[in-house]
Amino acid sequence: MIIVIEGISAAGKTTYSRRFGEQYCVPEFEAEGQVPGAADAPAVHAEYWLQHNIRRFRAAQAIEAKHGFAICDTEPFKSHFDWCMARAGFKTMDVFKEAMPLAREAIAACEIGFADRYFIKHIEPDVARAQKEGDKTRSRRGFDMHLALQPHLIAWFEALAGVIPEQVQFQWPEPGDVLRDMKSKTPEEDPRRFDVSVLDDLLDRLPG
Repeated sequence: MIIVIEGISAAGKTTYSRRFGEQYCVPEFEAEGQVPGAADAPAVHAEYWLQHNIRRFRAAQAIEAKHGFAICDTEPFKSHFDWCMARAGFKTMDVFKEAMPLAREAIAACEIGFADRYFIKHIEPDVARAQKEGDKTRSRRGFDMHLALQPHLIAWFEALAGVIPEQVQFQWPEPGDVLRDMKSKTPEEDPRRFDVSVLDDLLDRLPG
């Protein structure tokens, strides 16, 4: 089982993920090679970040194969980021539009896919800001931008919940409850993990 923990910066994703046990966690990865710049075409950005996200998905699969489940601190299939950035006015939809056909091909090839569970948290801005100020280990220079992304992040996962409602929760349940629930069920891979129709239906449900 692959479980995704989502929320904006300073929501507490990393702290919550580690409560399951660090051996099960898939953190954010450092970028590899030459990261595309502002002068690069949208197609270059789309391809680069898809490959980056595929690496994280494969890491999640490796942990899942070893331990039975993996906890992803942010979703490996991270196409929502470009969409949210565009919806919030920080960039155009160009990269997102280039990325979707590539993502669809990657899902069909079983290179990247959907998680078995999504735990999404909405956090009040003042609470997030207080948590940011209390965490001296990270600068979070883009914090105000992430606050602006939150309604769009929620909208993305609301659209996903319309497609796979049994797999999306807008809360962070107690890790012990999640683990007990998993133990009570027969382990099996989600039959829609590599179902391109999930992506198609999700895109149809997105606002705008």
